[in-house]
Amino acid sequence: MAKDTRKMVVKVNQNVCVGGGLCVLSEPEVFDQREEDGVVALRTAYPDPSQYDAVLSAIRKCPSRAISVEYED
Repeated sequence: MAKDTRKMVVKVNQNVCVGGGLCVLSEPEVFDQREEDGVVALRTAYPDPSQYDAVLSAIRKCPSRAISVEYED
């Protein structure tokens, strides 16, 4: 089977984020929180492949489902 070479693109919806911070705990190199209200902020929309599992874990943990990913060829 061929290795998947698609690039992950992380998306966040700041309008639904409740500021739980579980994303930052999962992958602090990809996610951050705004100082004023704790809402999710992206450090990068294009994580390194070594971070993909942690990003997917952050998605599963997000209480408001504010994080999603898409894949580019």
